[in-house]
Amino acid sequence: MSEHLLSVQKREGIGRGNSRRLRAQGLIPAVIYGKSGNRNLAVAERDFQMLLREVAGSTAVITLKDDADQTIDALIHETQRDPLTDRFRHIDFLEVVAGQLIHAHIPVHVTGESIGVKNGGVLDTPVHELEIHCMPRNLPEYVEINVSDLKIGDAIHLEDLPAIEGVTFDGEPDMVIVAVAEPAKVESSETEEAEEGEAKEKAEAE
Repeated sequence: MSEHLLSVQKREGIGRGNSRRLRAQGLIPAVIYGKSGNRNLAVAERDFQMLLREVAGSTAVITLKDDADQTIDALIHETQRDPLTDRFRHIDFLEVVAGQLIHAHIPVHVTGESIGVKNGGVLDTPVHELEIHCMPRNLPEYVEINVSDLKIGDAIHLEDLPAIEGVTFDGEPDMVIVAVAEPAKVESSETEEAEEGEAKEKAEAE
């Protein structure tokens, strides 16, 4: 489990007008939910972007430190972005309390090149993150899956993943995490031309 520090400010005002003013100042409105109560915060956009670069591709516990030097551990639960500018509009944090189970989403990292792909197969990764329950101290940054031995038609299911101490995976055991599918059949141009010719002759006959 990695911890990272993020400075935050207490936010008194709420509503769209207040949020617009914060964004104009380079701040992102935020809320932290948890056992100690819900609190409105503001985070410097630049600081948050730097944090995301630090934790890229992993799940990490963030230590939030306010302007009164009070700290609280949290997970980034959800972010909202502007569809036009892609800038952050809002952040939801989830409080992490030592000794209490947490529910988190862990990214899946696929490594290796499968035998099936080398033989023309197509790697299918329908699941990009996994839901888990664990204690904060057991929180993994990601789940790594090596696909080197997968042949065409093979798949790795949730139940096939190696156990991680203190971590419970949520979901159906037979859920496909990654698979190697057969290559799509591509019809030759000659076949396509023949079919087009048959269709044209049929239309003229009618």
